[in-house]
Amino acid sequence: MKGVYITRARAVNSDRRRDIVEIMNGELAVKNLKILEVKEDSYLGGHWHQYAEVMHIYKGRAWDYKMKNLDTGEEETFILREGDTVFRTGRIVHGGMFAKGTIVLDGACESYIGRDFNDIQHD
Repeated sequence: MKGVYITRARAVNSDRRRDIVEIMNGELAVKNLKILEVKEDSYLGGHWHQYAEVMHIYKGRAWDYKMKNLDTGEEETFILREGDTVFRTGRIVHGGMFAKGTIVLDGACESYIGRDFNDIQHD
C-alpha cells in the first residue's frame, strides 16, 4: 500500500552482556515517542494525521488493523505481531484491535499536543 511500510525488528548484535535489536535506522526523524500499555482488549485508532508515524509492537499483538490511504483509496487489513514495525506517511487512517498486555512504541515526526489537536477522526 502506498504510504505504508511494514518490517520486522532484527537482531544486530549479541554478546554475553546484551542483545541489541534494531527497530528502525533512518526511516523517520522522531520528535515524539510514546509507550502504550494496553490494559484490556481494545480498539485503538480510527483517526489519521497530517504527518508520518512509526508504530512498533514490542510485546503482544494487534488484529483487524486497518489502514486506508486517503489519497489513493487503497485499504488493507493486517495482523501485527511482536517485532512488527509499521511506518506510515501522513493521511493514512489507522486503527485496530489490540490484545490486553500489548506494549507499543509509537513515534511521530511532529510533536503530540493532544487528541483534539493531532488526531483527525475518520468516519
